[in-house]
Amino acid sequence: MLKDTFKLSFVNSNNIWKLLLYRILCLLGVLGLTTVIAWPIINVLIKDNFFVNLQNSFESMIFTLNFEKLFLTVDNVVKDFINIISANGLLVQSILCGIFVIILISFLENYAKMSLHQNVYGYMSSLTKYGFTNSYISYFGKATLVGLASLITILPINLIIWVGAYLLASSLYAKIGVFAIILTFLLLILVVPLKNTFFAGWLPAIIVNNEPVFKSLKIGFVAAIRKFFKAYSSFLIYTVGIFMLNILALALTAGVGLLVTLPLTTLMSIILGEVMYFEALGMRYYVDSEHIVSPKRLEERDSFAKVKDII
Repeated sequence: MLKDTFKLSFVNSNNIWKLLLYRILCLLGVLGLTTVIAWPIINVLIKDNFFVNLQNSFESMIFTLNFEKLFLTVDNVVKDFINIISANGLLVQSILCGIFVIILISFLENYAKMSLHQNVYGYMSSLTKYGFTNSYISYFGKATLVGLASLITILPINLIIWVGAYLLASSLYAKIGVFAIILTFLLLILVVPLKNTFFAGWLPAIIVNNEPVFKSLKIGFVAAIRKFFKAYSSFLIYTVGIFMLNILALALTAGVGLLVTLPLTTLMSIILGEVMYFEALGMRYYVDSEHIVSPKRLEERDSFAKVKDII
């Protein structure tokens, strides 16, 4: 799976720049909207020099591969933010604004991912290259439904994983020091690929089978189960590799490299999900203009499994 994912990522690399431009425009829009609705909170943070301290914290994070220092810097920023907000009686407003921003970003990301899934599917199935904007408009309605469904599926799971990981590391650090960071990192390395494996077939099922949102979620789950060990191991290796790539981009390029590695992370995750789905259903797919992968047909695998059980 990973070999084909790398090849497809290379031939579809033009989508990195499209996604980068899209995210920059979305970021500007979200920042503008957030400034308007959360100005009282931002004003308090400015008065308490939070953004000055945030800049200093970011500068201390670059050009370093010290994971303990990175964690402590993030931990101090989070605690400083909570202390300032709580002291000014703005905790509830901050939580509401945070929820709004997270939901908005989630929807915007879903629109882009649906478009990229369509582009990748077009290339894998027939070497067809769809435009990002055309796919974005064509699947806007379904992407909106996926966004709504994500509010009760992926989004809560992501929040539980990442907030839980932070709270675990923060609470254990005082007791076992750097081992808390190592333990949390190992847990994330196991849990995040597991989550990605089970949800990887959701959007491909919508694109390929043109099924309703929740039925596609079920189809995607079944596809993941069929190729679970291969898919999970692929996502595990991918997660470790892409994590190190992003950390290096942050440390060695003062964060500038993240402009490329973060869109690349999203694109590769989408392609790996498509490859898993195609292989789970036994569908042939192109990796480039000269090579076609022909997984064993779904019916053949099922027949072999039945014969094996009989024997």
